[in-house]
Amino acid sequence: MSIAESRSKESKLGSNRLVQLLGQWLDGTGPIYQQLAEGIESLIEDGSLRAGDRLPPERRLAEALLVSRGTVVKAFDVLEANDLVARVQGRGTTVTGNLVKTTTNESFVGERLWMNEGGALDLLKAIPRLLPPMTELVNNIALDNYGDDLDGSEPLGWWGLREAIADLHTSQGMQTSPHQVMVTSGAQQALTLVVNSMVHPGDTVLGEDDTWPGLIDAVRHRGARFEPVRMDHDGIVVEELEAKVARFRPVLIALNPQHQNPTGTRLPEDRVKAVASIARRYRVPVLEDRVTADLGFDRRHLPAIDEFEAGGYGITVGSICKIAWPGLRLGWMRADAQVVNRLRSHKAVMDMFTPALSQIMGIEVIRRYDDFVAYRIEDLQPSAELLVDRLRRDFKEWTFVPPKGGICLWATLPNGISADAFVQSASHRGVLVASGREFCPNDADCSSIRIPFTAQLHTLETAMDRLAETWHSTR
Repeated sequence: MSIAESRSKESKLGSNRLVQLLGQWLDGTGPIYQQLAEGIESLIEDGSLRAGDRLPPERRLAEALLVSRGTVVKAFDVLEANDLVARVQGRGTTVTGNLVKTTTNESFVGERLWMNEGGALDLLKAIPRLLPPMTELVNNIALDNYGDDLDGSEPLGWWGLREAIADLHTSQGMQTSPHQVMVTSGAQQALTLVVNSMVHPGDTVLGEDDTWPGLIDAVRHRGARFEPVRMDHDGIVVEELEAKVARFRPVLIALNPQHQNPTGTRLPEDRVKAVASIARRYRVPVLEDRVTADLGFDRRHLPAIDEFEAGGYGITVGSICKIAWPGLRLGWMRADAQVVNRLRSHKAVMDMFTPALSQIMGIEVIRRYDDFVAYRIEDLQPSAELLVDRLRRDFKEWTFVPPKGGICLWATLPNGISADAFVQSASHRGVLVASGREFCPNDADCSSIRIPFTAQLHTLETAMDRLAETWHSTR
């Protein structure tokens, strides 16, 4: 089955698999049938069982659980009385409800990142500045060079731009055809298009424990569940990822593995390969956000998940916004050509097509891609070094890993000190900075903060002075 095909509305669950999911369900409290009913109900509540899943036949489940058939029948009676399953003669017992709590209201995890408090120093937004070479390109734009493309309205994007993006991926080790590329108005639109197309209410999406809130919000506003996977200092822990894939049967895995936002982690090649293997073996699409993957201070190429054998389940999102200028709002999605064609109408409904001027600039930037990457790294690295020096000097109790690239640093305060409280105190001193809560799907207090190094050096220096004052007064 390809990722372009719709998933089945009904899934038959084997008795051994259900026993595995139940784990230690028998705790010795209450009738056995009641404990079994409660165990299955908890699997429905946490998303392990979803609407449409067909439970094993009563006799086979009883044999697997080493209980009587009557115990299973009574447990199913309880679930049916609570409207959690439906029993139809000849078709068995099917889960009818999914009690996973979903967010379909107007709240947003990352809402605070876009706040503005007038004269405050803004370290909330990790948005790089306009590069001088980009200014030169804009000033010298020659519309006549693009002829009939200027009046084009193809949702997938100009063919010349798609060719340029395909050539870029191919040169980096991921053989790509223009038919596999869709041009979007920034990477966020690409992420949202994929989520809107592949995720439905009640579904589960797996992603990093701390991640870009625009992804979490896109998933939740589809009425789906975002299930976090634990990370360590190198990125996502693949053993836990595989365990959660087996447990939750997600419709999508969404990762930002290289110079991750917000943590700055860089996933080692063996883990990248392992993620591709998981996608292939479990037949689950994996969406990789690579908008900062090329911004390594050591200029190393960090392999994409789809450079390994992902079985056609890899989807890659890229952008030139972090490389050249966020104001361009020019991104793309690379996937199987069937998936790209399926998303064509989704893109047309969203905004018809990406603006012509952005596509022109996209072609020009990609022609000089390596030069722009070098310019951006030269712009970011001194700010990152300044940030590391200040943290080591003025925040000695904090822990952090010096960034290897990207656009931000993740710092953790000592135990017992709330990052939310620190952030609030910092705002009183005129510095806006984000706590880990803005990147967490669980809305939990966090001991970490994200500090971007995209601001100008003098702005960052002043902001760190004020954060140091805040920290010393907090201690």
